[in-house]
Amino acid sequence: MQNPATPRRVVSRDATPTTNNEEAASVVIGLPLTATGDFSPHFGAAAQVGLFTVDTSQHRILAARTAVPPMPEPCGWADWLGRTGVKVFLAGGMGRGAQERMAAAGVAVITGVPVDTPALLAQAWLNGTLAAGPNGCEGAHGHHQHHDHGDHHHGCCGQ
Repeated sequence: MQNPATPRRVVSRDATPTTNNEEAASVVIGLPLTATGDFSPHFGAAAQVGLFTVDTSQHRILAARTAVPPMPEPCGWADWLGRTGVKVFLAGGMGRGAQERMAAAGVAVITGVPVDTPALLAQAWLNGTLAAGPNGCEGAHGHHQHHDHGDHHHGCCGQ
């Protein structure tokens, strides 16, 4: 749970990579989800991905779906997400290694995203009102002692 005194930053969607005007209007946002479809605050514990196709000029969600990536470990999802068309990925916590793989796949990552319903998080990014706090996976792997990440490979978060 986030400390209410923790500073938050409003994330601008201006940093989203686009290549032409048509693509600028439509962007795919990805979010890590639990097996039950809730937002997973830790990328490494995600079981599936929420995919939201949004119209940035009209500020609305055009389509929403969930997908189970072909690789069982979230650490291997970066290339698949890039091939799926995801341009922005919203995560509560994601290690440096996973962030680097996402960047190499052309996916911009926003960390420190608070727990909320996936559609509300996508809409907040779309509206430019997403308030993100600190990355839950920053620093050494000592954070594993503080909460359960499920049955994933612990090295994927930071390596």
